[in-house]
Amino acid sequence: MGNKQILLHPNVYNPCDDSMLLSNYSRQLARGRVLDMGTGTGIQAVVAAEKADTVLALDVSDDALKLAKQNAQLNRTANVEFRKSNLFQAVKPDEKFDLIIFNPPYLPTLPCERIRGPLDAAWNGGIDGRRVIGPFLVQFPKHLAKGGALLMLHCNLADTDKTVDTLKEMGFSVKKLEEARFFNERLSVLYATLPDNPRRA
Repeated sequence: MGNKQILLHPNVYNPCDDSMLLSNYSRQLARGRVLDMGTGTGIQAVVAAEKADTVLALDVSDDALKLAKQNAQLNRTANVEFRKSNLFQAVKPDEKFDLIIFNPPYLPTLPCERIRGPLDAAWNGGIDGRRVIGPFLVQFPKHLAKGGALLMLHCNLADTDKTVDTLKEMGFSVKKLEEARFFNERLSVLYATLPDNPRRA
């Protein structure tokens, strides 16, 4: 997080190893207009705003949006807009982004393992961990600007190889910028671009 101050809330996912890993690249690769999907505490939006012209931060949780706004104000970040949205629901069809950042809920979760309250949506990836990842992969390309890129945190528990293969089948070039192991999870930072994109990580 560098020199950023991030407030926490019991109903919002606290930045952990996955968030920290992703934030390094959010800071490096942000440019132009950025979309932070599932902003949570707002950590990715705040660090991306250092280099981006504007950042649109989305979350389905009212508590998360309120907290993310507070963290933006705390860090004197003025170029971030916040909207309540389930995936791209609140994004206009003609809105395009130079970078889309996503740290999805990826933990495989049986119905009996769900928890009550808003935190469930932050980590519940459904039975195979891909409950949110699947729809996201279908929807995000139409919101990429020409030359745009996807920066995504992925976990092996949700089948990273399947996501890489899906992106390649969609015509994207995919790089694993970094891999790290935390306990029983292997986290990867994925960077996906179309072949005619001159920008490379």
